[in-house]
Amino acid sequence: MTVAISTDNAQSGWLKVHILGNAVAAGPLGEIANPEGVLLHICNGFLHIVTGATLASTLHMGIGATGSDSHEMIDGFGLNQLADTVWFVVGQDLASEGAAVAPRGTLWPAASFLTLTTAAQVSTGLEANLYLEYIRLA
Repeated sequence: MTVAISTDNAQSGWLKVHILGNAVAAGPLGEIANPEGVLLHICNGFLHIVTGATLASTLHMGIGATGSDSHEMIDGFGLNQLADTVWFVVGQDLASEGAAVAPRGTLWPAASFLTLTTAAQVSTGLEANLYLEYIRLA
């Protein structure tokens, strides 16, 4: 798996997910189980592209079952961005990235996963950090 919850600092109400590209075209980057085990509302999200993918790979991100290709949060975001760019992908009425399709946030049920998949091309060379702020609703 190439995504994991970051444990480099104490966390409360937010996640830092480190993302590395892989050599699978149109396939999974990874998934993260709901960290609290209760209904959450993801209210803010930033994607920091540390190093862009070498090819024109795109990202899908959403909440769903394990192994799913969910894309209600991000649908078709280009991963071959310039290094050190930050995209506001969740949390405003108008997202700074046009591919963010849930700009007001989304619900994360207790037994579901944050899923990240790629489409079109391999995502080799990609290194990114996804920051998600959430509120416990239960």
